[in-house]
Amino acid sequence: MRWETLAEPIKVRADFQGGEATPLVFKRGGRAIRVVRTHTRWVDREGRRALHYFSVTAETGDVYQLCFDAGDLTWRAECVMYEG
Repeated sequence: MRWETLAEPIKVRADFQGGEATPLVFKRGGRAIRVVRTHTRWVDREGRRALHYFSVTAETGDVYQLCFDAGDLTWRAECVMYEG
């Protein structure tokens, strides 16, 4: 397995229920990637801004770290661990 730092903006379709966000699908490089499992989620802060992080497995088996910036309502793919 190998890690790659991405820090790239992405578009995400997420479910916002019960005060929690759950990423369902995200678009990277023009390709839609379905999330099959959310492993963990945590919140960090940059000043008053909340950054919501998610560790997810994509349908490809790759594990991504996604970040939702609650300050400007944007998503980023922070890094990926490629399967195989």
